[in-house]
Amino acid sequence: MESLARIAHRRLYPSLADPNYLTLRSRRIVFAAWARQFQGQSLTILDIGGRYQPYRPLFGGSVKHYFALDLVQTEFVNVLADAELMPFPPATFDLAIATQVFDYLRDPVGTAKQIHAVLKPGGVLLASFPACAPRFRDNELWRFTASGVRLLLEPFETVEIVPELHSIAGLVRTLNLGLDTFARYDIVRRVYRLTLCPILNLAGLGFEGLQLTANDEFTTNYSVRAEKAR
Repeated sequence: MESLARIAHRRLYPSLADPNYLTLRSRRIVFAAWARQFQGQSLTILDIGGRYQPYRPLFGGSVKHYFALDLVQTEFVNVLADAELMPFPPATFDLAIATQVFDYLRDPVGTAKQIHAVLKPGGVLLASFPACAPRFRDNELWRFTASGVRLLLEPFETVEIVPELHSIAGLVRTLNLGLDTFARYDIVRRVYRLTLCPILNLAGLGFEGLQLTANDEFTTNYSVRAEKAR
């Protein structure tokens, strides 16, 4: 369980030596702002793909019940099931979390409908979708545009889509990932992550801070908040 917690912490608070730093940092900031809207509530939460649960701490004392659904059993998973065949009755959850999950689903449209069904009226889905991103695992199936996300989440009453990075920082993150990928030997990769990787991450932060563009054609991911009608 300690090793799982360490992985979760690194995803929530990534190091500058992580080539995914820019994306993960941005997602934490966006999700934290959304999580603050639930302060003082008593939430029943469904974490889809919840083997690590990096975003659970953002909800603090607002958690009443927390269900983690995954195909892989870990100490954090209490519902071993396929996201495309969720074993829950309608209107069970106040909040669903699905980060970097939809790219693995054979039927993302059907799963979005299931999530909508298991949420209570006024329930919220917080999700992230890969956009301009390399293939991380061979079983990934999809990448998404903002228009595609809106179509996918059509059952929801409102959908807010936030690019996790704008195009310049997105290109910096892509370069960082590419260089890290081609540093094939462990010693070369360790040296890279301690030298050039942090420099590129700081450059990306600077570009985002300067707000040189609002263009998101090369964004790496989208953070999404979708709310079911009350």
